Amino acid sequence: LYGGRHIVYLSNYPDPSSEMYQKSGEELVEEFIPHLRKINPDFDPAWIMEYHHHKVDGAQPIIGVNYSQRIPDNRTPIKNLYLANTTQIYPEDRGTNYSVRLGRRVAGMVMEDGG
Repeated sequence: LYGGRHIVYLSNYPDPSSEMYQKSGEELVEEFIPHLRKINPDFDPAWIMEYHHHKVDGAQPIIGVNYSQRIPDNRTPIKNLYLANTTQIYPEDRGTNYSVRLGRRVAGMVMEDGG
């Protein structure tokens, strides 16, 4: 599927004030290598063709009590303006699959409304 290669997604959600959060992508790759070897003892760092390091201070909306009763509608009061974001996929977590599902649903609304 990927020319015999594999894509590996490594994640961690450290506190922004932590030492780990301050590390560079290169430092994090070095830190994760021993753990990759626990998964695959034959793992060779030379297999890493490239890596991408992304970090943000907030990874997920914080949902309060009774949020299901206050989820914003996708159709806003402004004609032809729609809202679709991760606060609206509740009660699911912020998985990409749920965001795609929401995007498709809102795209359907746009089409229904004559967009």
